Amino acid sequence: MTGITKERILAQAREFGGAMPTAERAEELAATLNVLIGALDETSVGLALEAEPANMTRTLDELAEN
Repeated sequence: MTGITKERILAQAREFGGAMPTAERAEELAATLNVLIGALDETSVGLALEAEPANMTRTLDELAEN
């Protein structure tokens, strides 16, 4: 699991400005981002991605098919 927390979401929101999420929404966002990052990490274990591929959308679509 990654280290995105409610506190990190709130800190980034303060830094970027705009509407602040509630603590509950920040918790939901952190959980969703952690699941997404975990899934990407798990799916891309066998890929040598040292830099963003030239066609990132196509690469993500190919990963989604696996």
